[in-house]
Amino acid sequence: MNSSYLFVPIIALSLSCGAAAAQTPALDGAAAPRVALSAAQKQTIYQSISRTQKNNAAPAGFRAAIGAPMPEAVMLAPVPATIANLMPQTKGLEATMVEGQVMLVDPASKQVLAVIAKEP
Repeated sequence: MNSSYLFVPIIALSLSCGAAAAQTPALDGAAAPRVALSAAQKQTIYQSISRTQKNNAAPAGFRAAIGAPMPEAVMLAPVPATIANLMPQTKGLEATMVEGQVMLVDPASKQVLAVIAKEP
């Protein structure tokens, strides 16, 4: 049997695998980190933070979104211990209120992990 008959399919297969891998999106950093919270937990956090934090104006160019970097001009405070004890997933996070929305922020990366609006 001629070895060229095997060589051509192997090359074709390896090229098609490379093309498929090139079209696969990268998983690293594809999804912004976030905090999983129920609707009731979000409202508990909103009520607590809105009572203790002043409502900051949004810095120029800032849009409240999960994964957005929090500008240095916005004052952050640790999530209150009572909230962190009720919701362990918030322990160690920082919080702020900007334009009437409460945001939970990762203190290390300063990325927004949750945006919580007041329920109507």
